[in-house]
Amino acid sequence: MKVALTTAAGSLEVVEAPEPGIGDGEALIELIYCGFCGTDLYKLGDAGRTPGEVLGHEVVGRVVESRSTSLRAGDRVVAPHHAPCGDCRLCRSGAETMCPRFAENLLDPGGFSERLRLKARAVQRTVRKLDAGLADEAAAFVEPAACVLRGVDRAGLVGETPAIVVIGAGSMGLLHLLVLRVTLPDARILVAEPDPQRRAIALDLGADSATHPADLADTARGDLPEGNADAVFDTAGGQRAFDLALEVTRPGGRVVLFAHAARDARVTFDINKVFRSERQVIGAYSGSPAEQTRVLDLLYEGTLDPTPLVTHRLPLDRAAEAVDLCRRRAALKVLLHP
Repeated sequence: MKVALTTAAGSLEVVEAPEPGIGDGEALIELIYCGFCGTDLYKLGDAGRTPGEVLGHEVVGRVVESRSTSLRAGDRVVAPHHAPCGDCRLCRSGAETMCPRFAENLLDPGGFSERLRLKARAVQRTVRKLDAGLADEAAAFVEPAACVLRGVDRAGLVGETPAIVVIGAGSMGLLHLLVLRVTLPDARILVAEPDPQRRAIALDLGADSATHPADLADTARGDLPEGNADAVFDTAGGQRAFDLALEVTRPGGRVVLFAHAARDARVTFDINKVFRSERQVIGAYSGSPAEQTRVLDLLYEGTLDPTPLVTHRLPLDRAAEAVDLCRRRAALKVLLHP
């Protein structure tokens, strides 16, 4: 079978690899789609990923062989790659994504492959069969949209019309916009993005206003109630985005960090400005099975439709092209298929 391996140059190359065998409780699926994620790009670059690995975790596939009682050949599934144990102190406290077992990749060898093994714990805890009415392209967003939904929950937004800023209008910034619009339909949402085409897309997808980051503070004063935000979602990362987020958040508001930064990156801030204003800075790293279930419900209801974010559908043979497109910001969501 074909797999896309990481290279020392920070890209992907397609090679032939043996098909994985399966054990008790496991299943083998053939890939339908795997989304190329910002995390994949990060791992190929700043994270210094080891060459020869298979990335990819936004997986939709079809079962070709199963040694589990819950799956059978022909089932179409979504297969998130992480699962909490459900029993440890972190899981019991609601921090499932910090569970020590959560980091284990339950996809073998990874999503960028023609076929992959679903480990038993994935089959038990995260793999979900899909109804015929849900499009493959929409199902590919279950994992990333669950990550977004967890961050939205952690923002603790209350009231019917919260004021929100999203910094960055890449695929994840725009996915934040879509999830926020569905979960908080009356929110006032301002998007900050340097690319004018992406600002236009944000407006088409439901943002109330969009501006260049350099003009964010002035725009917020004019477009948001009381001139500031209850919550800011930083999907860009880095010092400038962090500074902007603190600047436009109201006293008592929250900054949600949802972005990898460059390797070993640090930010500095005025401690008293945060302390005296009771602003909060919150990390939102991933999504748990609970958020994945809620996202599936939104997709089935038709209230959440992330498919407008798909700009490219490429065969696995062109995986290196997907890397280049995303690195040049010439794509939003790229879906790879066999």
